[in-house]
Amino acid sequence: MSPRSPRSARLTRALLGVARLSRDDWALLALALVLLPPVSVGLRLVGLRRALALVEALSRARRRDAEDDPRGAPRTAWLVEVAARCWRPRPTCLAKALVVLSLLRRRGLPAQLVVGVTKVRGPLEGHAWVELGGAVVGADPGPASYAALVRMPAWLPTSATIAPRERAP
Repeated sequence: MSPRSPRSARLTRALLGVARLSRDDWALLALALVLLPPVSVGLRLVGLRRALALVEALSRARRRDAEDDPRGAPRTAWLVEVAARCWRPRPTCLAKALVVLSLLRRRGLPAQLVVGVTKVRGPLEGHAWVELGGAVVGADPGPASYAALVRMPAWLPTSATIAPRERAP
């Protein structure tokens, strides 16, 4: 018997974790796999404001009542993180947060997007995450070292109330 390498042990654990996914988890994972690329590209092409409007439209499309599962929101964030590992280049924290936000709002949960900054490690760094009831969704330890710069409310104004870009004279 040969000793297992750390890489094969991680692969075995990952496969066992995937084998334990429920039907709802598979559906969320598939939806995250579908949403991550267009959200990543959309952020680069149309910017945050329009990407947020798109996320809001997607979450309104099939809104359903929130389940009483206390693990639901962290599980959703974990499944989005698993889906993000399948794509190259890896989606940014902002793209992942927008997908988590969309999936939670589809369930009728009042999630909000938070963008923070820090200068602890030298140059100014930014990070995005999702909060639900003031608590960070998921196991992301990063937000503790970031100062919240912008909090997007659990609802967005209609697209008619968003001011158009100002043009220089």
